[in-house]
Order: sequence, then C-alpha cells, then structure tokens
Amino acid sequence: MQTGNIRCTQNTVGRLFSKGGSLHLVLEVDAETGYARASCRIGDEPQVVEMPISEVIDRLSSSSKLRLDGLSSEETEERVVEKDKGWFFLAREGEHGPFADEATAKRELKRHILAAQEEGRTGRPAQAAAR
Repeated sequence: MQTGNIRCTQNTVGRLFSKGGSLHLVLEVDAETGYARASCRIGDEPQVVEMPISEVIDRLSSSSKLRLDGLSSEETEERVVEKDKGWFFLAREGEHGPFADEATAKRELKRHILAAQEEGRTGRPAQAAAR
C-alpha cells in the first residue's frame, strides 16, 4: 500500500461521520484487510460495526460540514412538544410523532437532524451554514 493511503487511513481514527441518522466514531482502521471499525448506537444499544475503509472515507468526506453544536441546544429542545396523543418534534417538513415519551422524541429529533445533514438538506442559507 502506498504511504499516502496509509496516512489517509490513519487520519480517520477518532473522526465522526453520520450514517442513517446515527453518529459513528471511527475506532480503528486496518489497512491490510481494508476494513475499519466504528462505534455507534443502534436503537439504545452501543454497537461496533465493521465497514470498508473506502466507505468510511467517503462518509467522512460527505460529513465534513457536519454540525453537532445544535443537537442539544435550547432551540432544538424547544422543538419537542407534548400533545394529547403523545410527544412530537417539529421540523421544516412538519410534525413528527407521536412518540411514547419525551426522551424518545428528543432522540428521534437528533437522528432526524443528522440524517438531514447527511443528505445535505439543512435548509440553512449558505451564509448561515458557513458560520
């Protein structure tokens, strides 16, 4: 393997990317096998998943504008509301829910935000997104 490729794979350890609305943290990269291991949550359970290094690098590239600072902001928290039929969160696309409890609604809102960023549909004007 070329030196540039080894450096590229080593620089992926400790970086975050989004896949399917879930954050993944790259734990290790094995250049010999061509696979990487990443930590994520599936449902409420922490998991370690294995995937090709090429997929990890592609996802890191597409997640270069990933913004995590707003996931737990007061503004984000205010988007979760309780109604007669359960808990909901409000998004540009409309109301999502009902969810059984507030914690589930918050978790699903965060997953929704990450998926929107992953798909490039943040809805922010270019100037606001650059801040």
